[in-house]
Amino acid sequence: MSRKGPLIFLVLAVLLAGAAAWGAHQWVKAQSAGQAGQKLQLAPVVVAARVLPAGQQLSAQDLSVQSWPVKALPPGRFAQPKQVLGRVLKGPMVMGEVVLAAKLAPQGAAGGLSAVVPPGFRAMTVKVDEVIGVGGFVQPGDKVDVLVTLAGGAFRNDPVSRTVLEDINVLTVGEKIQRDDKGRGRTNKVKVVTLQLKPAQAERLALASNEGRVVLALRNQSDREPNRGNGVSLSGLVPRAAPKAPAVAAGPEQPQGTVVEVLKGVKLSRQIL
Repeated sequence: MSRKGPLIFLVLAVLLAGAAAWGAHQWVKAQSAGQAGQKLQLAPVVVAARVLPAGQQLSAQDLSVQSWPVKALPPGRFAQPKQVLGRVLKGPMVMGEVVLAAKLAPQGAAGGLSAVVPPGFRAMTVKVDEVIGVGGFVQPGDKVDVLVTLAGGAFRNDPVSRTVLEDINVLTVGEKIQRDDKGRGRTNKVKVVTLQLKPAQAERLALASNEGRVVLALRNQSDREPNRGNGVSLSGLVPRAAPKAPAVAAGPEQPQGTVVEVLKGVKLSRQIL
């Protein structure tokens, strides 16, 4: 009996330790399952099924549904595509981007660029040179300055370039077909940019594009500093060289030393000492 006692206690201790370990494992497993269940709580979210331009009127082919964690749902989201069918985008969207109420024009707005222009502004399209017009890197949503170069009329002999508009929002960028005056012959694709302007700014751009050559200068998105330049003329850009002073004709060389006149009869001569 005395020999079996320690063995019994050892067996009981092993059993109790095993039971405790199994219970702790079950408790940890239950906690993990509960937390996993909370993380997997998902909700439907309507997103763009493809790249969509500003002014697009949404159809079923433009939309898809993703499952998002409930805690990560953005305000203004939609759960079903039918909630946004026929609505118009105020700005471009990339594939997979969430469709939010703030990105949609008011209900009943027609599709097209007119739905993108804010109240009090005008949309104006201007032709720009693809090379000097920031090389094709300007995109919708960018900010640009508008410069014009004048080389006719009063500026024929001294062309001038100056910034006429600053910090202008770009609405769209694209190409259009330009034909000859009779609508026939060869056609050329020209780069056009549509800008968002106040009415007074639209008047300045209309005059600038008619009288000179328009160039766009791309701005940093966070740069709101005004341009403090006053423009530059050709004469100021490349100053003319100052005229050279006319050369002065050299007179007869003056003799050095003391001049002595010698009279021999009627002949007068000079000698230098």
